[in-house]
Amino acid sequence: MDITKAKVTKDNTLVATYMDETGTVTVEGKNLVTNDLINAFKALVPHMAFLCEQKEADGKEFLEDMPENIDSILEVTGYTVGGDGDSRGVTLTGKRFLKSNKVLNLNAPFTKFTDENEDYAFQFELEQAIESCSYEVNEYIFNKKWKVVQQELPFEEQPAADVQADVIPEAQTAAPSSPDIEAFQKIIDNSKVTIEVNGKKIKPRSSGRHKTTQLAS
Repeated sequence: MDITKAKVTKDNTLVATYMDETGTVTVEGKNLVTNDLINAFKALVPHMAFLCEQKEADGKEFLEDMPENIDSILEVTGYTVGGDGDSRGVTLTGKRFLKSNKVLNLNAPFTKFTDENEDYAFQFELEQAIESCSYEVNEYIFNKKWKVVQQELPFEEQPAADVQADVIPEAQTAAPSSPDIEAFQKIIDNSKVTIEVNGKKIKPRSSGRHKTTQLAS
């Protein structure tokens, strides 16, 4: 299986073409690419700067001499591999972010990996970078190496339940006993007099067998 073309879309998914025993197959992924794949493509940015003769490459002798903010200036979104043997090489596609907030599309010239007549000084590094990209593309297609997006689990809303307080029985309060009231009651019960209260006559009880409880008012 040989990756011949790969592109990271604006939605961070992948479109790739590969060749196997059945022929040419194009896959359009729906899952997000991983950071490993994104970083592999970022390793192609210095090559884009040199091959497209961008000002960031002027006077530079090494790929590592790119400015630290190069990834915010240039981006490689895809590549196409072609040729065989010494003629095998790659074409890089990408963009440059302009100060006007517009985008300039870039297409680097086809660059061979091992041709001695190729005047690009970083042929070997370019081939290695493409191999790294192809490895991550292969992992995406065949091993489902996708970016895992953590999703929020919705909480199920429960309707508010009617809350009712438990019925509390009324407390029975017994009238407090008083020694004076009990003594007075005992005198009344043992006497034979008739007491008049508020115009009503109250006769004393003749028998002491029934205990009288008087509630205090």
